[in-house]
Amino acid sequence: MAKYAKKWPAFVSISLRNEFRQTNLNNGAKSTYNWATWYDNVIPAIKGINEANPDPLIFVSGLDYDTKMGPIAQASDLGSGKKFLLSDQPKNKIVFELHNYSNDAKDCKGLQNSMYSNGYNAMDTAKNIAPVVLTEFGFQQNRTQTNGVYAQCHKEYLLKQPGGPGGWMQWVLAGSYYIRSGTQDYEESWGKCSSSV
Repeated sequence: MAKYAKKWPAFVSISLRNEFRQTNLNNGAKSTYNWATWYDNVIPAIKGINEANPDPLIFVSGLDYDTKMGPIAQASDLGSGKKFLLSDQPKNKIVFELHNYSNDAKDCKGLQNSMYSNGYNAMDTAKNIAPVVLTEFGFQQNRTQTNGVYAQCHKEYLLKQPGGPGGWMQWVLAGSYYIRSGTQDYEESWGKCSSSV
């Protein structure tokens, strides 16, 4: 895809994988859901993309539905001495992406501390300093959720975080489906907000 998209003048980024998820169905696969396996797959993918097309930014996501990037930001030992070092990657091409689904948060400071330690520290104090974009978060599109701790805390944090402002993206505009779950014009009250820096 990176090679094919070279001819597109507006092609600026590519993402490796959205939400690495642990399986509940295959016990053999469960044992490979770890940072070492992440490293073994992500590093060659980054290299392959950059060799095929050195221009686009490469979005890299983490584990647990992409809610955790802390070990990557901190260049921690991922197992067997493997460490993700930004200095070994294509210069100025890596973007860390994070998701956050703590929409039942009651405490803004706790939510912000969690986001910081799970990867947003890459904007200022981590060993790997890189842009971070919140590419998925969401809540029911109603006044209670919109004015709640989760929504307002994200708004405050993304504008004022250390090293920020952080990026975010609009994932989907909520509305209704033609048909969903056998219901015509099924109302979708959830919207995932995810905008570039």
